[in-house]
Amino acid sequence: MRSRLNSNFSFTATLASVITICSLWSANAATTGDAGAAFLEKLSLSPAPLRSVIVCHGFGCAYRDQLVLTPDRISFLRTALGTPRSARDERKALAGLVAWFDREVGRVAGTVGRVAYAGATTENRPAQMDCIDITANITEFLIVLDHNGLLKFHHVGEPVSRGFIIDGRQPHTTAVITETATGVQWSVDSWTKAYGQRPDIMTIGEWRSRG
Repeated sequence: MRSRLNSNFSFTATLASVITICSLWSANAATTGDAGAAFLEKLSLSPAPLRSVIVCHGFGCAYRDQLVLTPDRISFLRTALGTPRSARDERKALAGLVAWFDREVGRVAGTVGRVAYAGATTENRPAQMDCIDITANITEFLIVLDHNGLLKFHHVGEPVSRGFIIDGRQPHTTAVITETATGVQWSVDSWTKAYGQRPDIMTIGEWRSRG
């Protein structure tokens, strides 16, 4: 069932609001660290989703729909993930799962036409997702995978941000996984991709250097 948040997270369609949305987490996103919990709680989302996720869309999680990850879906994810032999293999498999998740989300939230790099000038806002929507959705999904014992070489990290306009870069936030053995953080970023495409997965150092 779709709901629209009409309080602090219902943002106007102006450049200033999009800047605020995409930089909202910059001050502490990289320093808090309860597996994405702080980020989700700021959007009034459950920090520990189990069998369902609240799908954010419409910019800043203004619109919300529920996607239930049924036992059949969890079984599919387990099979699709397979038995990766290394962290690299797991990241490759995760990219495919996140693309699958985006397609499932699209059918629930009506975002099958979402575009890459959605911003202040993007039309049909309820059917689009900004970086906060996508980061929240992916973070929830990763937590569900982790809680179901599907992540062997990674755990969920706190989202991180880059860009403050004054440094000449557009504010942007991404979901994060952390390689358990090395502590290296990796972006899981679908905002740079259109509907149903595989996310950018790269080290946070490389991710920060872009944009």
